[in-house]
Amino acid sequence: MAARDIMPWISPLGGTYEVRWGTMTASEVFEAGEPVMVVAAGTLTEPPDDATQFVVTDITSDTAAGMTCGIAAYGPGAGNIDPATGAAFATGADIPFWPFGQGTLFKTSNLFAAGAGSAVTPVQSDVGEAYQMVYSTTAGIIGWGLERTAALTGIDVMCVVREVLDANNAPLRISGGTGTQVVFNVLQPTLAENN
Repeated sequence: MAARDIMPWISPLGGTYEVRWGTMTASEVFEAGEPVMVVAAGTLTEPPDDATQFVVTDITSDTAAGMTCGIAAYGPGAGNIDPATGAAFATGADIPFWPFGQGTLFKTSNLFAAGAGSAVTPVQSDVGEAYQMVYSTTAGIIGWGLERTAALTGIDVMCVVREVLDANNAPLRISGGTGTQVVFNVLQPTLAENN
């Protein structure tokens, strides 16, 4: 796992820093910038770090009550200190996260080829594509990011690329430079539908 794999992004084109809170499930080790989901008990947990895409069936929340997923603003990874207590995180600790499905834009430097076997350079033609969110276990690119595999409605957590940025965080469509990051939003996944 790598901290800050996926972080929120605000630009003149949009984005928000809406924050929600959940409590930590026992024995969690996620970091800031990793996806989390609210389970039926109301606590936060991380989807599997298993080199496959984050799919709707990974989400264990009670969909009848509505469920929420997002990106952790901070987390209980090894050695991390809970800012509320000044001590190690404990079960029930409050964790803020940026929710999916609220217009929040995220950015990541991790764009992977199909199968998450290698890193690829973002290009302008990635804009508008719906990709899968995946955890790569390949040496040198371990962590969460997007995979250049078409996301399927109702099956995958869908990440729609909105912008490609260069090393100076300038939109590639303006700078004409080399892509280093993708900006995307995540459609709120549910077991019944993808909004």
